Amino acid sequence: MKRLLDRVLRNAIVFEVIAVFLYAFYCLVFAVAATPAALLLRWGARQFLGGGFFMLFVFVFLCFAAFYIFLVSSTLFVGAVERVMTLGMRPGAYPTGSPAFTRWLAYSGLHLWMVLLVLPCLRGGNWIKMYLRITGAKIGRGAFLNTKDFYDPYLLEIGDNVVIGGDATLTCHLFEGGRLHLGRISLGDGTAIGAHAYLTPGTTTGKNSKVGMNTFLQRNTAVRNGETHLALPGMTLRQAVKLMRKEKD
Repeated sequence: MKRLLDRVLRNAIVFEVIAVFLYAFYCLVFAVAATPAALLLRWGARQFLGGGFFMLFVFVFLCFAAFYIFLVSSTLFVGAVERVMTLGMRPGAYPTGSPAFTRWLAYSGLHLWMVLLVLPCLRGGNWIKMYLRITGAKIGRGAFLNTKDFYDPYLLEIGDNVVIGGDATLTCHLFEGGRLHLGRISLGDGTAIGAHAYLTPGTTTGKNSKVGMNTFLQRNTAVRNGETHLALPGMTLRQAVKLMRKEKD
């Protein structure tokens, strides 16, 4: 069965047909989420379009109010749909032809729409934390999340007073050796993640630990309590060799 499914997914025509149905499903989910905003716009168009400048201003205001409503409804509804789609999905290694991989593929497409369409407007606030909690993530008190790039958040655990810098990426999946690897990311209380850092499955940090800007942490990296992991800044080859020699000594 797994081999058959793998062959089906590798067939370009079949894959495109499946993609069309998946995109239709994503459109349906977001259409439901956007319905309250659309109802507000329809009411506003009937009430205020065709009037003077003030009426037009009121309608324009309603357009932005409808956008805000769309952000809220997407947070609640799409987050709930994602949670249902990921029920029972656990950390592990899954071949590309497995049912778990196929299920993850369908879910990740919907989540990517959220990452591109909605989450950029929510980063840094309480709404993104609410969305992550709805999808299954564990978010502690006082956490500040200044990024939209959370992937597979149902496997994410963030402690109290954690700070995640701008555009940092936390992905709980990785492809290696033809397999999808799913693993938890757990950040201890007081952890600080620098801007543009990249955390991969299995990453754990202790209390009050730090991950510097632009730092890449390989799969299953463990950062101990109070420890700091940094990426080397740009330097000449001579400086890098000198630094490595000092470290060796």
